[in-house]
Amino acid sequence: MEKDIGTILQLHPLGENGVIVCWCTAQRGILRTAARTARKPGSELSGRLDLFHECELVYRPAPRGSDLHSLCSAELMSPRLALRSNLTRLRLCSYMARLMLATVENESGDPSWHTLISGAFDYVAEHRPSVAILHHFEKRLATLHGIYSPEQTAHHCMQRHFQHLPAGRAKLLEALKKSQD
Repeated sequence: MEKDIGTILQLHPLGENGVIVCWCTAQRGILRTAARTARKPGSELSGRLDLFHECELVYRPAPRGSDLHSLCSAELMSPRLALRSNLTRLRLCSYMARLMLATVENESGDPSWHTLISGAFDYVAEHRPSVAILHHFEKRLATLHGIYSPEQTAHHCMQRHFQHLPAGRAKLLEALKKSQD
């Protein structure tokens, strides 16, 4: 059994009662776990696994050749309920999570990724969502990847390096500009 602290970035259904949880963890970076009974009535995991939640998780490592670990338990540390207080805040965090998943390798083992996303979500929970927050996040992400260049925006640096970034950035920027008016 392994223990870690992680932020939930994405959830996918798994069969009738399960869910695949994509985490950004403090020790392993991006980590995928299967919670086979999470959606079953009365499950011990019920209510603990939701987007952007910060949890202490216990999981059984996957067998060799697989990257899908078995989630044994999750203790909710912070539900970050403020992120659900308005749609623009939710969209900003969703885009940041998708950007992390699109650019960070699974199980990199670098705690910087968790520090970045956890800090960003906590900041957005406390402050009004803005274009400046998105640009700062992208700059920090590009810097951690070692691809940031002051001659270009961080977004362009990542786009040039990774080629396929999550869709919806232009609409998000539009919504963030409207929310600042």
